[in-house]
Amino acid sequence: MIPGTDRTPTISFQDGSFSISGRSYMENAAEFYAPIKKMIEEYPGPINAWVNLDFFNTSSSKCIMDLMFLIDKKSAFGEPCHIKWSFKMDDDDMRDSAEEFRDILKHVQVELEEVDD
Repeated sequence: MIPGTDRTPTISFQDGSFSISGRSYMENAAEFYAPIKKMIEEYPGPINAWVNLDFFNTSSSKCIMDLMFLIDKKSAFGEPCHIKWSFKMDDDDMRDSAEEFRDILKHVQVELEEVDD
């Protein structure tokens, strides 16, 4: 587990369960996300992901999309992966982002979940 800070998300990855929550707006997102990307690439089975972000900047968005593409690729090759993206009821920006990610991914099931504040 990677504990979150005011600029970095909390990351957990264990036994095929991956979660990312909090805020992501660090200066070097590629460096932060590189080991997480490697963990997902090297994991030998299906992945169930949960995304619950309050905010992410442009560079984080690209890195998060890369992670989602890796999970999508696993699904394309027959691994039954799943992504659940939660966002607050009144957070239209995060809802729009979640819908955009869902629409780009072609093979993995992406479930959107609206939650109370």
